[in-house]
Amino acid sequence: MVDTLSAAAIPLWLFGGWGLDARIGRVTRDHGDVEFWVSRADDERSKAALVAAGATALATQPPEEACEFVWDGVDFSTAYFDRRADGSFIQVQGRFADWVFPADSFGTDPGVLDGVAVPAMSVAGMLAMKEQFPTLRNGKPWRDKDVADIAVLRRLLA
Repeated sequence: MVDTLSAAAIPLWLFGGWGLDARIGRVTRDHGDVEFWVSRADDERSKAALVAAGATALATQPPEEACEFVWDGVDFSTAYFDRRADGSFIQVQGRFADWVFPADSFGTDPGVLDGVAVPAMSVAGMLAMKEQFPTLRNGKPWRDKDVADIAVLRRLLA
């Protein structure tokens, strides 16, 4: 996934459980899927590149928000963000248009998994995602793992 999008010159950033593990520098738990952020400007190109490489795109998410895929038995998704004039980021279209990410959310500082540098959303960006989620128009209460992730992200940010 990373290699495919990188070869197509499409920047991406891990988030969710794998993104947090990349910021910690090791795998901390089992994950059900892999989640990436991609700029909305690259949404169709990213989908086309992944499908051409062998992924199957699923019609399970609103297309203005994200696309879920299966590739060699691995579930993953790309979600789309837009840059605002003030440098922050937002998911302008869809159910989570009130979700705002800080300006440093999608930088060039990689995370690390198994000794390999991987693109990952910043700690500040992931913390903003987690902290805002219950207050969003379409948000939901934190799960136990969200509470634990917030504590880890706050420690990493300190």
